[in-house]
Amino acid sequence: MVDRESAIIVDRGYRHYEGIRTGRRGAMAAIVREGYRRVLGLRRKARRKVLPWFLIVLALLSVVILIAITWVESRLPTPLETADLLPRYGGYFDFISVIALLFSAYVGPELLIPDRTQGVLNVYFSRPLSVGDYLIAKVFAYAAIMMSFWLVPQTIFHLALAGLSPAGFLGYLSSTTDILWKIPLAALVFFVTHASLALLIASFLNRVGAAAGVFLAGLLGLNIVAVFFLEATEAPGTRWATLLAIEQHPRYIRDWIFDIDSLRYIPERAGFGPGMSLLVVGGLVVLSISTLFWRYRRLT
Repeated sequence: MVDRESAIIVDRGYRHYEGIRTGRRGAMAAIVREGYRRVLGLRRKARRKVLPWFLIVLALLSVVILIAITWVESRLPTPLETADLLPRYGGYFDFISVIALLFSAYVGPELLIPDRTQGVLNVYFSRPLSVGDYLIAKVFAYAAIMMSFWLVPQTIFHLALAGLSPAGFLGYLSSTTDILWKIPLAALVFFVTHASLALLIASFLNRVGAAAGVFLAGLLGLNIVAVFFLEATEAPGTRWATLLAIEQHPRYIRDWIFDIDSLRYIPERAGFGPGMSLLVVGGLVVLSISTLFWRYRRLT
């Protein structure tokens, strides 16, 4: 029983919030920062840091190995016969493509799924945020992480090649200014392709591991289906099924950007040009955006 006579009511008063009201932009910036920290495991348990930082170290290690091989080759009195086979800017995308694909498969689900499963969405939408604001902030966080994953190693590689160039550091940089737009453009194509599919899957599944697995298995499965229609059947119109090879489109566009002759991609072998791959990637982006808006409007 409560002793009513000994109870004390303390009036601590009501204080208005006097800090800076950041509003909608501040809320979106907070979502971007939180997404960045969540994916990289910052301020989280050590086990949350293992996978993302392992993949980041692998990406950086790959460029260090490539620079070391280039340095050794530049110090030889006669160039190696295989020197032309060393990947440069365009080829480096293939050099770390598997690592980047694994990282992208992890980032998308990690940004979207915990907010739903942990009941955080109601907290976000109690602030001056719309569904569009929330999703835009998540995409910005995804882009900041993945574009850094692609561009930081390429920047290190570019500066290392400039330092090893016989033309001198500044001479090399002045002769390769086209790289300043080719690399970001190619990285953007890889990002929007992978992010569209990863976010689309993550919007319906509630486990990060399951969503990442479906993303990777889906890309592999679609490639197999495309190869089947390319090589195992001659029915009319089946060449259009080769466009299902989603993972091949950013590579095909990358080769187009860097003016690399390949004749190895499934859509290319089916007779499609890089313009068709651009249309497929654009269609995937539109499908992903519209589905995400529809899905999250239902959740709110």
